[in-house]
Amino acid sequence: MNVLHRREPGQDTQDTHDRVYVLPEPQIREAAVPVIAAGALDAVASARRTVFAARLADQPQEGDRPTATAHCTDYEHSPFGPSGRSCAASFLLRTACPNARVTPAHHPRLAYLHQALTASRGVLDAAVWEADWAEAHARLADLRARLGEPVWKAALGTVTGEDRATITQLLQGTSTCDRLADRAARSAPLENAGNRPLAGRRPGPPLRVDLR
Repeated sequence: MNVLHRREPGQDTQDTHDRVYVLPEPQIREAAVPVIAAGALDAVASARRTVFAARLADQPQEGDRPTATAHCTDYEHSPFGPSGRSCAASFLLRTACPNARVTPAHHPRLAYLHQALTASRGVLDAAVWEADWAEAHARLADLRARLGEPVWKAALGTVTGEDRATITQLLQGTSTCDRLADRAARSAPLENAGNRPLAGRRPGPPLRVDLR
């Protein structure tokens, strides 16, 4: 009665109720299986979203298409949209895409993007930052660890004015670099709020982060 119907202790402490009565109960154990499995799958999916998934290369290959933050090896077969259509994913998802190729030429801009996202954490509501930027920030942190601190520091030392302007425009949603992707995103936005295209962001004042 206490375990299956009242679902609270009778004359016992909560610890005794859980340990002695709830855990050994066969019906409770059976019902817990899908809940535990769903939690484990969600944890795995979350971990994968925060791991850098693009390819690291010394230089782009023939046929690669340049984007604002990486080269794309297959623009029409994105894992984030229907096959056969132009990729509509946000620029923040380049680091999560196995079709993206990152070369040393991209390191300064990505390092600056990581720095900008870190700085934005102090000026945005915590919930907004977690929903919009946390996963992209984690992937860039993973890239930083893979490249090593000397390479990362050198990349930050070679950030250009064009890099700063491009990243600022991308974060504010005003860049024309991904215009094709943004147009497609308006008609078929990604469902994942944490990775949604800039066109689907909540309205509000533009994000201004001055890192100079």
